[in-house]
Parts: sequence; C-alpha cells; structure tokens
Amino acid sequence: MEIRKEKFGLSYVALLCLWTSACGLLSPKGVNFEVLALMGIKSFLVDPRGVLDNWDDDAVDPCSWNMVTCSNDGLVISLQNLSGILAPSIGNLTNLQLLLLQNNNISGNIPSELGRPPKLHTLDVSNFSGQIPTTLSHLESLQYLLLILLPFLA
Repeated sequence: MEIRKEKFGLSYVALLCLWTSACGLLSPKGVNFEVLALMGIKSFLVDPRGVLDNWDDDAVDPCSWNMVTCSNDGLVISLQNLSGILAPSIGNLTNLQLLLLQNNNISGNIPSELGRPPKLHTLDVSNFSGQIPTTLSHLESLQYLLLILLPFLA
C-alpha cells in the first residue's frame, strides 16, 4: 500500500511538472510581438537574394536578423535596406525609433498604421506615392520628418 502511495505521489508530481511546462510554452508571455510584426512586414517585401532568410517566425529574438537594429534592451528600433511594400504591421513595432526609407526600394502608399509607434522620432518616407496619412500627426515623439514624394504620373 505504501508503494502505491509513493507511485501516485511521483506520478502526480511528474504530471504537475509536465502541465506547468506546457502552460509556459503556450502562454502569451512567450510570444514576441515584434517578431510577429516583422514577419508581417516580411510578407510584403521583395527578397530575391534571400537576405531575409534568417527572419524566422519561430524566433524569440529578432535582434540577430539581417536589416534589423535593436536597442541594448533587445527592442527593435530600426529597419534598413528593404525592398517591396511597407506592410501595415509596421505599426506594431512599438519601440521603433528610426525609420529611414529614402535609400530603400520601398514603394506604394504610406500605411496609416505608421502613425502608431509611440517612440518613432525620425521618419523619412521619401519616394512613396499616394496620400500622406493623417495618422502621422499622432507621432508625438517625431522630431524629424522628410516627405519627398514622387510626382504623380498623368
């Protein structure tokens, strides 16, 4: 009888450990929302040379990814040398501070979501077409804004 109690106790402890481990893996705390935002951005980019191949949606830390710059705290603060269309998920990079797109090959409209990153202080969206979204007025930290738009074709 004593052996059964020990086996039950050990089984209970093992089951409890397994359950808490599984809950930790499934917890929203394990999700890096910057990774999700960057993967959304990647889906709109053109990458014929595979430069963004190390962007992995299963990753926890995007700071080692090509074309991504992070702060000392491991937060995405800058993107560079991108090609394609700027995805709406750019607005989900809440720690983004610097976005210089003038030397990139980004085209299309400026997404309205670009008015969401609260820490964005430098923004160069030169060579975009279309209207300037009014949401850019929500960027309270913005100190530098450059808007040289392509001429409209008749």
